[in-house]
Amino acid sequence: MLSNVTHILVDEVHERSEESDFLLLILKQLLEKRSDLKVILMSATLNSNLFSSYFGDVPVLDIPGRTFPVEQLFLEDILEKSGFVLEADSQFCRKLRKGEEEQLLQELEYADVKAANAAPAKTIKDENLKMADMFARYSDYSKATCKTLYLMDPLRINAELIEHVLRYIVEGTDHGWPQEGSIVIFLPGLAEIQTIHEALSESKLFGPRENKFILVPLHSTLTNEEQALVFRKAPKGKRKIVLSTNIAETSVTIDDCVFVIDCGQMKEKRFDSNRNMESLDVVWVSRANALQRKGRAGRVMPGVCIHLFTRPRFTNHILGQPVPEIHRIPLEPLLLRIKTLETLQGSSLKDVLMGTIEPPSEENIEAAKKRLIDVGAFDLGENLTSLGHHLATLPVDVRIGKLMLFGAIFQCLDSVLTIAACLSYKSPFVSPFTKRDEADSRKRQFGIANSDHLTMLNAYRKWKETTKRSRYAAHCYAEENYLSTKTLQTIGEMKYQFLELLVSIGFVPIDLSGRRGKFVKDELLELTGSDINSNGENNRLLAAILCAALYPNVIKVLTPEKSFISGAGGAVPRLPQPSDLRFKTQQDGYVFLHPSSINSKFGHFNSPFLVYQEKVKTSRIYIRETTMVPLLPLVLFSGSDLRIELHGGDFVILLEDGWIALQAETHQVAEMMKFLRLELAKMLELKISDPLLNLANHEQGRKVIGTIVQLITKE
Repeated sequence: MLSNVTHILVDEVHERSEESDFLLLILKQLLEKRSDLKVILMSATLNSNLFSSYFGDVPVLDIPGRTFPVEQLFLEDILEKSGFVLEADSQFCRKLRKGEEEQLLQELEYADVKAANAAPAKTIKDENLKMADMFARYSDYSKATCKTLYLMDPLRINAELIEHVLRYIVEGTDHGWPQEGSIVIFLPGLAEIQTIHEALSESKLFGPRENKFILVPLHSTLTNEEQALVFRKAPKGKRKIVLSTNIAETSVTIDDCVFVIDCGQMKEKRFDSNRNMESLDVVWVSRANALQRKGRAGRVMPGVCIHLFTRPRFTNHILGQPVPEIHRIPLEPLLLRIKTLETLQGSSLKDVLMGTIEPPSEENIEAAKKRLIDVGAFDLGENLTSLGHHLATLPVDVRIGKLMLFGAIFQCLDSVLTIAACLSYKSPFVSPFTKRDEADSRKRQFGIANSDHLTMLNAYRKWKETTKRSRYAAHCYAEENYLSTKTLQTIGEMKYQFLELLVSIGFVPIDLSGRRGKFVKDELLELTGSDINSNGENNRLLAAILCAALYPNVIKVLTPEKSFISGAGGAVPRLPQPSDLRFKTQQDGYVFLHPSSINSKFGHFNSPFLVYQEKVKTSRIYIRETTMVPLLPLVLFSGSDLRIELHGGDFVILLEDGWIALQAETHQVAEMMKFLRLELAKMLELKISDPLLNLANHEQGRKVIGTIVQLITKE
C-alpha cells in the first residue's frame, strides 16, 4: 500500500514501455484504495487526454519549456529555399508508369493548372496525388518544388538531398542561421548510416581532403569507443556531423547540436505473436518523435530542424504518439509478473491486461500463454509450475532463466552464466565501421562446435585468461581480436548478478554475504567450486542445455542431393557450399542465417538441426545466433509430445507432430529414449521444487543425470 509514501512522480510516461504501462495499472488500483496519495505523471510530449481519462479525468498542468527557439522547416520548405531539383532519371525517383513522364512534362508546361484545381483532401497522401493535385496542394511553392515532390520516393533515404541540404547549411550566409555547432542527421539504421557516411566521405566538401568536417556514426552496435566520439568537441575550424539512429533522440544528448536533419523514419521492433517472430520494420516516426528530434537543436542556442518529409504528412499521415511497447513485444515476462503478485491473484491474465491504458490484443495474450506452456513455466491450467515460480523471480527472458537453472543442475554453471550474460546483454564481438571483413575473420577464428553461443564463450574465456597477466595485456588482446573490453567487463558483472539470483532462490548453495559492491574481476569458477562446474568444458552438453532452453526454436538444415564434378579419375562428388544449403523453421518456411553468424559460412553440418534465440524480419527472415544440436538432446530435452511409429520397417521418433522425425536403430532404443525422457522430467521437477536437493547425493537423480551426460557426450 506504500503507506509511508505521499507523492509518486512518474517521468517520461510518453515512452510507453511495457513496464511503465503495467506500473500505471498498479498505481491506478492503488489510488482506489488510497485517496490521499498524489500521483504526478510527467512528459514533454505526452497525449495528456489519454492519461487524464485513464485516471478518471484528472487535471492537466502545462509548464512552458525553457529551450531555445528552433526554426522548423519541412521538405517543401527546404526544397524551395535550397533550390534542390530531382530529375525523372534519378535513382531516388519513384517508379513512373508508362506514359507518366510525358504527361508530367505536359502538365509542367501549363503550370497555371495549379490555380484552377481545388486542393485535394487531406486524407490523400502525397504519393497518391496526380501532378495537378500536387500543384494545388503546394500552390504557394514553385513549379520546380512541386515537380520534385511529385517525383520523390518518400520512403527512400535520398543521399543527394542530404548532401545538398548540408551544403546549404554550411555555405549559406543569407539565411541568418548559426555558422557553428554540430549537425545531427537522424537515419533509420546502420545500413543507411553507412550509405550516407560513404557518400559524404567521397564528397569534395565533406570528405577528408578538405578536412573541415568530422563524420561521426552513432548506432547501438558500434563500439563504445566509436560512440564516445559524439561527445568530443570538434577542433577549432571544424564542424561535427553526427549520423545517428533514434538513439540520439532521448538516450544520448549531444550538447553542441544546433542543426537537426530528420529523415523521418526509424527502425522499430515489432513482434508477431502468431509466428513467434520479431521484425525490425522501417516506420515513419510519430509526431512526438519528430518534436523530440526538433528539440535536440535548441539546447545551447537557437537552432534549426529540417524534416525531410512534408508538412501534410506530419499533420495528417503519421501517428501522434509511438505505438506502445505492450503492443510490440512478447508478453511472457509480464504474464509471469502478474502470476506472482498477490494483489492480482484470482484475476485471469486477460482481465488484468485489459485494465492497462491501451490493452494488448487477445491473440497476443493467448500466444504468450502458449509459449510459457511450451517452456514449462505454465501448466495447461495457466498455473505457475515449479519452474515458472523460479523463472518469475529471475529478471531475465524466460528462456535465459531456464538456461541458468539447467546450467546449475548439469554442473556447468560458470560456462552457462557466460552464455546467459551474452544473450541478455550483447555479443562481445564488435565490427568497427571500416574494418568489418577483418573483424568477421577474427571472430571465425574463435568458432567452435558450429555454435555462435559457444564461440562467444570461447572468446570470453581466452580474454579472461589474458586478464591474469595484466589489465593492459587483456586490453591489447581485445583490440587485436575485435572484442569490446567494456562489453566483456559487463558480461563478468552480469554473471555475478545472475549468480546472486540463483543463490537467492537456493539453486547454488554458497554464501555471498561477504561480497558486496561492484564485481570487477570474474572469479565465479573459483567461487562456485569444481563440483558445480565439472561439466563446464563439455561442449556437447552445453549445446544440449541450449536446446533445452531455446526449444522449440529449431531450424532444419536441408542439404541438396549430391552433385558431381569432373576429375582426373572421373566424376567425383562436389562438397556442398554454404550457398547450397537451405534452412527452414516450422512456422516460417525458409529462413536465412544472418551473415554475422559463424554458421553462415559452413557447407556441412554433422547434425541437421540448429537452435536459436531470435529471428528478425528485415528484407528477409534472418536468424542471428545459432547452435548446432546433436540428435539425442533434441529427443531428451524437447518439450513437445513424443511419438514412436513404424514407417517402412523403421522405427521413427516423431516430435512437433512429425515435423522432426528421427530414425531409431531398434524399437527398444526408441522406447528407452522415451523412458529416459520421463525419468529426466521427474528429476528436474524434483530439483526445481526443492532447489536445496543435491542430485549428486540422490541415488536415482545421480543415475539419471549421469547416464544422460554420458550419452550426450558420446552419443
